Amino acid sequence: MSTMTHETKFKSSNSNKSKGSVFTTRALVTIGLLSALSYVLMLLESPPYIGFLRLELSDIPAIIGAFQFGPMAGLVIELIKNLIKGITATKTAGVGELANFIVSAAYVVPAAIIYRRMKNKYKSFLSFGIATICLTIAGFLMNYFVTIPLYATLYGGMENVLAAATVIPGIKDKFTLILLGITPFNLVKGIFLGIIGHYTYRLLKNRL
Repeated sequence: MSTMTHETKFKSSNSNKSKGSVFTTRALVTIGLLSALSYVLMLLESPPYIGFLRLELSDIPAIIGAFQFGPMAGLVIELIKNLIKGITATKTAGVGELANFIVSAAYVVPAAIIYRRMKNKYKSFLSFGIATICLTIAGFLMNYFVTIPLYATLYGGMENVLAAATVIPGIKDKFTLILLGITPFNLVKGIFLGIIGHYTYRLLKNRL
């Protein structure tokens, strides 16, 4: 009797693990669908902020996939989304897609790791809060060392990049552009994604 109970528990445990695995057929199909949805949502973006920043919901499918199947699933969704956009519809010679992948991964992966490991009722708040901090730091470093210099090369110099942000007082160079223009945007974006991601996953997790 005890042996049967142990076997039942073992099978149940294996079944639950398979539901959260990236390598099941169902998971792969779901990740593919979420990647396609993420790409479509990436095309539905807000009007530009200081020239090249836009708010969109393409990270939500990655959050759902990462919460359900693990951080690797979210990373794959972000990669596929940006590869398709970079090949078919880039407006920045791939610079924007590279930045989007790195910054989005810095948000989705920590959020999923914390969310899946914590068991208390505050796990969503903590996971998205820490993810927002990671996104902001990654965004600062990425923009300072990679994205802004590449934009400057593409668009004829740093002066042309800074010209798009003249509406914000105090912006006079690359550092102040990122600190006063891009960083507040990323903070707002992180909070926005957290709110939408939390309620969307709550709505869909039992169906997944």
